[in-house]
Amino acid sequence: MVLTAIQLAAIRQDFVATLTIINKTKPQINVALQAIEDWFEANRVSLGTAIEAAVPGQFTGAQKLKLVKFWLRSKFDRE
Repeated sequence: MVLTAIQLAAIRQDFVATLTIINKTKPQINVALQAIEDWFEANRVSLGTAIEAAVPGQFTGAQKLKLVKFWLRSKFDRE
């Protein structure tokens, strides 16, 4: 999925708010964010497959997304 200008602006503003020195341009940040989006979308199916292989038939698609959401939040809080 291609991120919209509004989506990019919201994510970019959140990111920039965490920086003390801003030495990246909007286009640089936008391209990086789109690369992250592209990677995630390209690997989404294999992640779902990995979860399914680990615990067959136990989680719906929506539940798998929530598992990923909470795992990502935890991962970033830890690192």
